[in-house]
Amino acid sequence: MNNKALTLSLVMAALALFFVQSYVTSVEEEQKKKFGTEVSAIVAKRDIKEMETLKENMLEFQIFPKRFLDPAAIAFSKKDPDEKETSKAFRDLTGAVAIVPIKKGEQITFNKLADPSIRTGLAPQIAPGRRAVAVPVSEVSGIAKLVKPGDRVDLIAVMDTGGGKESKLAKTILQDVIVLSIGRYITNNVARTIESDPYGTGNNKIRSLAEDFSFSSVTLEVEPAQAQTLALILASGENGIILSLRNNDDSERVPLSSSILADILGSDASRVKRK
Repeated sequence: MNNKALTLSLVMAALALFFVQSYVTSVEEEQKKKFGTEVSAIVAKRDIKEMETLKENMLEFQIFPKRFLDPAAIAFSKKDPDEKETSKAFRDLTGAVAIVPIKKGEQITFNKLADPSIRTGLAPQIAPGRRAVAVPVSEVSGIAKLVKPGDRVDLIAVMDTGGGKESKLAKTILQDVIVLSIGRYITNNVARTIESDPYGTGNNKIRSLAEDFSFSSVTLEVEPAQAQTLALILASGENGIILSLRNNDDSERVPLSSSILADILGSDASRVKRK
């Protein structure tokens, strides 16, 4: 009697398992028809910062219905790619640079990456008929070094006319000038430098230029005549240039006269001279 009950229980369990599997299979088939077959795609294993270099431990595979796959995603046509394929895919992406922030779990796509070997340089960014001129800056003259490529600035020259401090004047010599680069950070280059390990171990240090504030010059796009003006002002160590940042949507050029110390002191200027 017990044997019959056990056998019946096993049969019922097998039937229940069969029906469950059949139901799950039918649901899977229905989902495949609706959303497409499942495929594997490479995703970010953790948050990846802008201009960060990709490494294998930052990447992993996830399974997605084909309909939810980004058109530019790095994916495989099958759900379970073999280890050889996955290893090669990770190796191929190692060393690439994320040109935009990538969130954890977000699909890795080719349009979010750049090849660090690209060297477009500065010259292609200069408009025909214009010139690129580098201007030295400090923490003060360079707007606390918060200026970045693509910003627009005015240039104020502080010049000594030969009569000491009282004869110095400040004049806005250029307005609405485009910043092409800060130091070595150029917008169409991968913003990073690779510093070789002096001990030859191969552990090179990768430094992001987007977060570098050690630059001491700013490169501006100017007209040829303006380049001459800047060269003349910079040739004298007594003269200095201060950047004045403006809104990117503000292209108005305001007529300004030069300023001297007497303009600031007004009626007090005569008393300063008597002293």
